[in-house]
Amino acid sequence: MLLQTNPGSIVDIQTTDGKFEYVFMALDASIKGWKYCRPVIVVDATFLKSTYRGMLLTASTQDGNGKIFPLAFAVVDSENHASWEYFFAKLLETFGRRAGLCIVSDRHDSISEAVKNIFPEASHGICAYHLLNNVKLKFGKKTNAKALRECFYGAAKSYSVQSFDYFMGQLDAINVAIRPYLEKIGVKKWARSHCKDNRFSTMTSNIAESMNAAIKAARELPVATLLEYLRFLTQKWTYTNRNAAICTMTKLTSKAENDLRDNYAISLRMKASTSVTNVHDVQDGEKTFIVKLREKNCTCGRFQIDEMPCPHTLAILSSLHLDPYQYCSKFFTKENLLVMYDGVVYPMPSQNNWDIPTEIERIEILPPIGKIPAGRPKKRRINGPAETINPSKCGRCDQRGHNRKTCRNLPK
Repeated sequence: MLLQTNPGSIVDIQTTDGKFEYVFMALDASIKGWKYCRPVIVVDATFLKSTYRGMLLTASTQDGNGKIFPLAFAVVDSENHASWEYFFAKLLETFGRRAGLCIVSDRHDSISEAVKNIFPEASHGICAYHLLNNVKLKFGKKTNAKALRECFYGAAKSYSVQSFDYFMGQLDAINVAIRPYLEKIGVKKWARSHCKDNRFSTMTSNIAESMNAAIKAARELPVATLLEYLRFLTQKWTYTNRNAAICTMTKLTSKAENDLRDNYAISLRMKASTSVTNVHDVQDGEKTFIVKLREKNCTCGRFQIDEMPCPHTLAILSSLHLDPYQYCSKFFTKENLLVMYDGVVYPMPSQNNWDIPTEIERIEILPPIGKIPAGRPKKRRINGPAETINPSKCGRCDQRGHNRKTCRNLPK
């Protein structure tokens, strides 16, 4: 029925001896919109809480306004080599290969193996947040946690090799064993300045975690109902983001406009503190600057990675009286956002009105093989050892660890 209501979508069901094994779903609107997205895919898995358990695998990216753009879903038995290879094989079949593709995930071995086998030409980046938690777990007992976090993120998010080397030096001052540990993992997997392909601002798998939070309640549903919920959620997000794009009154998306204004404010402060970007100072090197602007290149590295004029570039553009919008990536434009959401996710009719072909009705899929564990199913995710939970904050005395009802302190 999904293929009837949304022609062009891809749905695949795998069985073993008539018993359910895998199911994959990618909607036509997602397939059409992918060509207008940046070549960055975030994949993740979350456990299901229905009778037969299993895992939900997701693939998503972001639009020019920073919103989640779902690409594909799959329900599998567990996170293993076979299930991830199936998922990536279906991604390849559905979306094809793309130059400069970067796949971001956690450090699961099965994902690394599947990317290597199915997308050998793509870069595989790991989530900086998960890696930081591993570093904390291994080296955090005798180090300053705040300094460790700032230096690690500084190295991971650096746009240039020089900046990366500076923060790595700071990490060496904290603990000399951190650098060998990170280099063994592979610097190109977590450092933006060393990544083979541009991973842009996608340094973590946050959009996948946000997706998991949005479908938290649906993970208790049976597989067919879960897939319908995912279709409905994609329809809702597509409709909302399309309307937001239509109502945008600027050349760029709202987020891109704010970023451009922030960079411009920084460039004004730079011009106020130095005369380097004065017209008279850059006049002799104007041809050189024009060439660099056309190449979208800046020594800080931000211009070529973010594909948005950095403060240095904006200072030069202002001095040369050039339009900064001409140097912004097409990805951030309102027109690109509208085309990205041009595909429509159509609703499913009531089950009473389904017109199911006879050959489909005859197909019988039995429940998967597996022993249902005894006891009450777990509803909450177990936090990792490096994850901290902030205790509740009292509204009466403003201290943590209790609430207003049990408070015995004086009011603030």
